[in-house]
Amino acid sequence: MLTRRQFIAGGMAVAAAGVAACSSGGSNAARGGSGAARDFSARFARFAVADEPNGDLSKVVWPEFVTNAGPEVKRLYEFQITHGEVSQYMPCFCGCGQNAGHRNNRDCYVKQVNADGSVVLDSMAPT
Repeated sequence: MLTRRQFIAGGMAVAAAGVAACSSGGSNAARGGSGAARDFSARFARFAVADEPNGDLSKVVWPEFVTNAGPEVKRLYEFQITHGEVSQYMPCFCGCGQNAGHRNNRDCYVKQVNADGSVVLDSMAPT
């Protein structure tokens, strides 16, 4: 019969072996990978790329509703102008989609990006 000490020591050994096996996860090569990051782009290939061109901050004429709102608000506008590929997927929860036709969070900031990189800003975000 096992003593209590032998039982605990054996249990700890089994637990340590389990932790070691789980934490290493085996080699990436054993799972069929090369160690590089996996490319998931094929999963999204059938979806059309949204037309969310980025603006050029050097061509932005900052309206008073942005400059009067402070530097934090201006930084938010700068992000929205230069990161359309990200912000197009951020939903807006203020209800402006129902009455202003906004499709995403970026529409609260940017009405239009012109071909030359200049932008027309929306005044909804700082209000």
